[in-house]
Amino acid sequence: MTALSAPIFDLEEESPGARAWRRLLQRKSAVLGLVIIVLFVLIAIVAPLITPYDPAQQSWTSIRKPPSLQHWFGTDESGRDLFSRVIFGARASLLAGVVSISIALGLGVPIGLLAGYGGRWIDALISRITDAMLAIPFLILAIA
Repeated sequence: MTALSAPIFDLEEESPGARAWRRLLQRKSAVLGLVIIVLFVLIAIVAPLITPYDPAQQSWTSIRKPPSLQHWFGTDESGRDLFSRVIFGARASLLAGVVSISIALGLGVPIGLLAGYGGRWIDALISRITDAMLAIPFLILAIA
């Protein structure tokens, strides 16, 4: 008598990262946001290839022109192409975001590790410093 042998399936557990991506891709609003962010980054990367004019080039014959086929967003008071300036401005915005996130990570992670592993009094000291910083209104710090 022979025993029936059923195929053995190797069930691999899905990693948390793969599970998070799968759940993210199931939400239409998340996919739309991801597409917009990727498009914004790609436009910033290929800015010199898609802009017809130098963003700093002035043309005194094209001062304050309305949108047209030559200047999609028009021109400003110095005759600079606004479309080129907006596209190149995306680069500056992305750079500012990356730099600020890098600074926050560079400061926050070591301080958090120090507070977590440093002991009770170091944690209390860091907490009091944070409380003091949060007690000062941000607008006053921005003015100073």
